[in-house]
Amino acid sequence: MRCKVQTNINQKLLPSQVKYFKEEIINEILTIISEKPNIERILNVVVDPKIVSMKLIETEEGYSNEGQRLAGYKLIIELNIKEKITYVADEKTQSVHVAYFENMKSLFIVLPKEINCINTCELFRSNRIFVTPYVEAVKARKLDCRNIHKCILLLVNAIIC
Repeated sequence: MRCKVQTNINQKLLPSQVKYFKEEIINEILTIISEKPNIERILNVVVDPKIVSMKLIETEEGYSNEGQRLAGYKLIIELNIKEKITYVADEKTQSVHVAYFENMKSLFIVLPKEINCINTCELFRSNRIFVTPYVEAVKARKLDCRNIHKCILLLVNAIIC
């Protein structure tokens, strides 16, 4: 049986305007560990992304081989994504269980050489670039009694102060 689940996104409200950002889709199949009982149905999915590290690298100005416009710098961001899936066990007692997953994801935001007439590298060195990950959407469905297909849409926003 395939079922879709509504998820609680314990996140801040999405920003109304974004200038320097990256949207990323994380699609994966998760397997419940053998010590846990089989899945009857999924109740809830909570996703918590945290920034682990950031680094700024200089790039050429122009277009990449994929056609993306390069403006002078890339802000490389490494995220730790923790997920908690609550489900009803496929047992007579129908007990509720939680499965925890954690993975790392790297992505980048293209930045220009200067922002507000200040060199981007100087803004980065003086800790004036703040990055916030937002969970825009999460969908999960049971594939079989042990596997879950999960898809997350992340918005990673950089604000210059």
